[in-house]
Amino acid sequence: MAVLFSMVLQSTEEQSSFATLERAGVRYIQALGPLEIALTNAESIAANGGAAKPEALAQAVSVVALADSGLRDQLGTQDRWEGLRAKIESLPVSGNDAAVTAAYGSANDLLLALIERVRNNSKLIRDPVADTYYLEDGAAQELPEAIIAASRYTNLLAGVPGLSAADRAKAAVDINAAGSDLAGNARDLSDDVRLAVEGSDSKDLGSALLSKLDRFNRSIDTLLPLMSPVLAGKGGVNADRTIAARDEMQVAAADLSAALLSQIDIALRDRLSSLSQRRLLAVGILVVSVLLALVPAGMALAARRRRDSRRPPQGPGPQVPEYLPVTTAAGSPAGPARAPWHEPRPQHPSDAEHSRRERFGVPQ
Repeated sequence: MAVLFSMVLQSTEEQSSFATLERAGVRYIQALGPLEIALTNAESIAANGGAAKPEALAQAVSVVALADSGLRDQLGTQDRWEGLRAKIESLPVSGNDAAVTAAYGSANDLLLALIERVRNNSKLIRDPVADTYYLEDGAAQELPEAIIAASRYTNLLAGVPGLSAADRAKAAVDINAAGSDLAGNARDLSDDVRLAVEGSDSKDLGSALLSKLDRFNRSIDTLLPLMSPVLAGKGGVNADRTIAARDEMQVAAADLSAALLSQIDIALRDRLSSLSQRRLLAVGILVVSVLLALVPAGMALAARRRRDSRRPPQGPGPQVPEYLPVTTAAGSPAGPARAPWHEPRPQHPSDAEHSRRERFGVPQ
């Protein structure tokens, strides 16, 4: 029983540690979501000739810095975060399209690498429960990649009106590739959510996610047709419409990301609660088993004490003096006399011995 209890307790502790580390990863990625939105917004403003306001990006950086300071030892993110932070702080607020695209593209790659580091080191990528795994894949891979793909796609579209005819042909290839990446990420994200909802025992998962997923997919459906004129060689791009569609996609993506991460955290919290109850149950079973094992010994000890309580006490018998005092007729003591039961009995020969003596004339 002790060996079985030890095995159950060890398994429970390992699963609890696993889920606790996963929750740390969820908290880190929750902090990275607003940073990704702020970073892609700043990129779009700078790529279209505007001056990005640093306040929103700086605030998002401070939130991630706080999360990293508390979780870096668990997740091993310090070097990745410091590299990304240094890159963000050196980003241009404006400039020519090529320089801005290259600088922000590098920052986006570092951001995705940081998210991947968190996924791996928090073990979210290896969650043993199918529905939680699909949610994690959608929230920590497909959706972040889709946000960056949409940003690159819309930035390329918005820049088409200022290009020459030759450059537009090259831009059409890049726009088509970015659109394909965006469509692929959206499709994989939809599959992840669908599989999670179908495989989950929770009745609330579908209602918490499906409407937000639909909104995100509608925003993608609005974005993708905008490249059709460019691919057809007509070059007609409505920059305002493109920017509005991108903004709607980002709002829908942020809403969906928060919902996905929240549902993952709820699942992990419930799992930890279940493991805690299992631990208490194992301890209770061990205590009951020990008590049951002690019952026979306790009953035997109680029976022995009852027998001992019924046994009469044993002690030395009455002391009888060897000599009794003897008094004379006058009442004065005549000295000790031997007790009558100590008087020596006369020796009489047995009948057989008496007959033998008479027969052989032996004197009596």
